[in-house]
Amino acid sequence: PKIGETMADLACGTGGFITSWLSELEPQIQTTDDQEKYARCIYGIEKKQFPYILCVTNLLLHGIDEPNVIHGNALTIHNLLDYTEDEAFDVLLMNPPYGGNEKNDVKNYFPADLASSETADLFLDVMMYRLKIGGRAAVVLPDGFLFGTDNAKLNIKKKLLTEFNLHTVVRLPGSVFSPYTSITTNILFFDRTGPTNETWFYRLDMPEGYKHFSKTKPMRLEHFAPVMEWWDNRQ
Repeated sequence: PKIGETMADLACGTGGFITSWLSELEPQIQTTDDQEKYARCIYGIEKKQFPYILCVTNLLLHGIDEPNVIHGNALTIHNLLDYTEDEAFDVLLMNPPYGGNEKNDVKNYFPADLASSETADLFLDVMMYRLKIGGRAAVVLPDGFLFGTDNAKLNIKKKLLTEFNLHTVVRLPGSVFSPYTSITTNILFFDRTGPTNETWFYRLDMPEGYKHFSKTKPMRLEHFAPVMEWWDNRQ
């Protein structure tokens, strides 16, 4: 993160990604102008009432007096093709809901070729239309996105690879989100700097001594150490 950049999470839950962003950004504040930019740099949307209230509280505790978080559904703010560059962000960080299907009244907000019935696919659509030119994004998506072959999924992947640079995919170990879901997930890192020329894949295996993650034995930051080491020295 850099002071002056805007960041959004369009399915922000209790605000975990937003507060992580702010924690990384805070040490860079040196002037009152920096402080103002810091307070105005984030944007969140959350559909469910309880996580929305927790997110606002979370941001107040992080020194954001007027949290720019909206209670609503990012998929139905307005038609996908109506987004302008003014509604785009420098950085998008998301772990959207997946495994669910959307009804036709939600899909009507999307052009027919990109109107997948799966929630996670539609969130990726919105991300592609709300990322600034030169912007960067990271999103957690299920295997279904990478390997699905229905028309909408194929069209979304084609758009992602031809209009964005999908430079890295990190495959997460199973059970990362257990007990909430057993679906295997991947983190996709892409930016809006031109088409994809090459994509690096890294498979992160279960750490030694773990059979699976759980609520009492969750994945920790240190389990990501191999990926972080590899990130700057790719082989």
